[in-house]
Amino acid sequence: METKYARPEWNLQAGGILSIDDAGDWEVSLARGHVWLTLEGYSQDKWLGAGDRFRVPGDGRMVIEAETDARIRLEPPAASAVQRLLARIERSTRRGARTVANATVYSAERISCGPAR
Repeated sequence: METKYARPEWNLQAGGILSIDDAGDWEVSLARGHVWLTLEGYSQDKWLGAGDRFRVPGDGRMVIEAETDARIRLEPPAASAVQRLLARIERSTRRGARTVANATVYSAERISCGPAR
């Protein structure tokens, strides 16, 4: 599975801010501290304390602000069966395209299908 962020865990000092685009279906979990989540398109903010988890709805921007020193973990959404199937189809299609691209093509004039004249 492709990882969206170079590191899944973040340490924020009190007052520190982390901004994430396209965070839909990712899960935010808090190992320690207290943070405030603001989600694009939602009127209610979300508070998380140590041990809390939150699955991000939608695909907008999420801003996390630490009220106290905090350790945050971002976990990608689990790949669904449909996503795994689509990935398999995409890999197969790419292999087929490479095979076609590497094939030798002969012109009709050079291929003899009948008796010689």
